[in-house]
Amino acid sequence: MKRAVLTAAAMLTVATIGMSAASAQSAFPPGPPKVSPIKGAIDFHVHSAPDVFGRAVSDVEVAVAAKRAGMRAIVLKNHVTNTADRAALLMEAVPGIEVFGGIVLNNAVGGFNVNAVEWMHRMDGARGKVVWFPTFESDNHKKTFAKSEGIKMVKDGKLLPEVEEVLKVIARENLVLQTGHASADDTLLLIKRASELGVKNIIVTHAMATVPGLSIEQMKEGAKFGAMYEHVYLNNIMGEDAHFGWMRHWKKVTPEDMAKAIKEVGADHFVLGSDLGQSGNPIHPDGYRKMVAGLKKAGLSDEALKKVMATNAEKQLGLN
Repeated sequence: MKRAVLTAAAMLTVATIGMSAASAQSAFPPGPPKVSPIKGAIDFHVHSAPDVFGRAVSDVEVAVAAKRAGMRAIVLKNHVTNTADRAALLMEAVPGIEVFGGIVLNNAVGGFNVNAVEWMHRMDGARGKVVWFPTFESDNHKKTFAKSEGIKMVKDGKLLPEVEEVLKVIARENLVLQTGHASADDTLLLIKRASELGVKNIIVTHAMATVPGLSIEQMKEGAKFGAMYEHVYLNNIMGEDAHFGWMRHWKKVTPEDMAKAIKEVGADHFVLGSDLGQSGNPIHPDGYRKMVAGLKKAGLSDEALKKVMATNAEKQLGLN
């Protein structure tokens, strides 16, 4: 009888120690998952150093981090310079991950400069795949945030001739058109005309952000012409309660907002990007992971997640 009592006491002691250990461990982050939740994913919106803006990580550092997270590809974006050559060098520096680049048609490259696009896609390595229309120097962006005028794309309800010349090169070379920071109405006009001119790969840059600010109904309209829409993690942490002042000028787009759009427009029409790299913000794979977790919590199925994380972007970049 005495032995039985001692055994019971010993068991109680062991259980208590176990509970204490578990409680103590709750103060630590969880262990790494056996399989990365973003394995095979593509980040379509990567900012990194060198740059004119403060960046937390270099090209090499972000490629290494993305590879370590099991991602398949990243797309380097710089608002003022071509990234096709950087992408080619990065492919050599960090084997095992696909890297693409392109050009943003801001004033640094002459705006809608068809020659800049021609030279970009010819760059050695064939990594120049994406043409972003004007971003922070677009007329819509400048009017929204600076109350001034910027690079115009439309006049009298039609795209300017130089805009159409750029679209013809994008169509001929099967490049990816990213619509930039144009207004929602101008973005729809661009989508329709690009489709008419034979552009097969069209992505609306962070579609639900303050710029361009498309509604779900507008996204449905653009989808009729084959457009895809980009969701980025940076928009999840913007808004009035953002930790940096510059981020408070943009509206917050929650994972629930994004998931609703994907469900209503269709998962075949979306790609994901982090839009990270800013000093003080999470590194790209960490933000991407949080966005994916948020979309899953908001009810997106595994099948839909696979499409928006990988399958759709693979088609756009010719990886399938």
